[in-house]
Amino acid sequence: MTPSLQRVLVVTAVAMAVAASIWFYRNSRAIAVETVPVARGPLVVSVTPIETGTVETEETALVKAEIAEQAVQVLVKEGDAVKAGAALVRLNATVAQARLNLATSTLRAARARLESARIALQLERSRTLAALSEAQARYDSVKQRYDKKRQLAEDGLVSADEIQMLEADLKTAEAAYDMARANREQVAFQERQIAVAEAEVSQQEASVRVAQLDLEHTVIRAPLDGTVMELPVKAGELVLPGTPVARISRRGDLYIKALIDEVDLGRVQLGQAARVSFDVLPGRAFDGTVSEIAPTVSSERLKSRNVQVKVRLAALPPELRPGLSADVEIIVARLDDVLSVPSETVMSKDREQFVYMVKDNRLAKRTVVTGYVGWDATEIRSGLQAGEQVVISLDVEGVVPGARVAVARKTP
Repeated sequence: MTPSLQRVLVVTAVAMAVAASIWFYRNSRAIAVETVPVARGPLVVSVTPIETGTVETEETALVKAEIAEQAVQVLVKEGDAVKAGAALVRLNATVAQARLNLATSTLRAARARLESARIALQLERSRTLAALSEAQARYDSVKQRYDKKRQLAEDGLVSADEIQMLEADLKTAEAAYDMARANREQVAFQERQIAVAEAEVSQQEASVRVAQLDLEHTVIRAPLDGTVMELPVKAGELVLPGTPVARISRRGDLYIKALIDEVDLGRVQLGQAARVSFDVLPGRAFDGTVSEIAPTVSSERLKSRNVQVKVRLAALPPELRPGLSADVEIIVARLDDVLSVPSETVMSKDREQFVYMVKDNRLAKRTVVTGYVGWDATEIRSGLQAGEQVVISLDVEGVVPGARVAVARKTP
């Protein structure tokens, strides 16, 4: 026998020995498993959303700053209940108060100028009307004398010198009358000045209103009754217009938003009971009711088609906040006297559903036909009988058909 052939035989023998050892180890070592019996009795049938639900609110307000100023005082804290109009944050009001004082002073000056213009108009109107009346009366008197004297002059009863003197008086009276009428333009000018003064007063009144609003905006107030959910601003910080300073929500409007698969839509109805649990409240479940089902089915690309539902709780725990995650189970039916096993014991592969059982100390696969699926249990319509034991510890390493097992505990 050549050396190379000897080496091949040795390697083959070692490999066979290792394989035999592995086979012996795997088949001689019993895997400890737990089993539960197939039960007959009532079954709660439920629908679970395709993803974790979220706590939402019907009415929430994101409160923002209206002016750029430094926050000098934060008057509330997160979790506080506030009324509409309650002060949340105070900003530095020094500049806003100074602007209001300046606008108010400017408005007083504009009003004073308007009042002076109105008085001047009254005086000018009275003076002009009096002068015009007087000039017209004198002109009419001189004109009347002139007309009479001229008629007498035609009869040779009045001298030419007297007529010339009357003509001079008439021209003087006429010039005075024309001047008095021209002075009416001064009244119109005064009226235009009043219009300008009135416009200035209106402008300054608007400036005062703006300044008053800026001063009011130095106190940021709650727009609605609710609970302060977020308060991102701190005393000493500079806030700019549009900077969020608080988020306020109505606690009574809190609900859980969840998405169910379209295949479950026919089983979910308004008013159905629901059970809700929260990660922030481990070990507790809360009763709820389906209050709304969206009228449309979402059809976003690359996503399954689903329907949004809203669940409202019978009682709101004080720890509840918008944005928290929630596990929702909608109760769609309650069955009596059916066979069932824990839902986690039922497995599926290639459209086949099956459970593991223990037969002759080895795992055996049993095909089953299931019915309603609940949160905790699944209805078995065929393939099992009441009292038979199914394996529940499926996460143990080595749990495959034919594996050697030992039942560590039977759950009654």
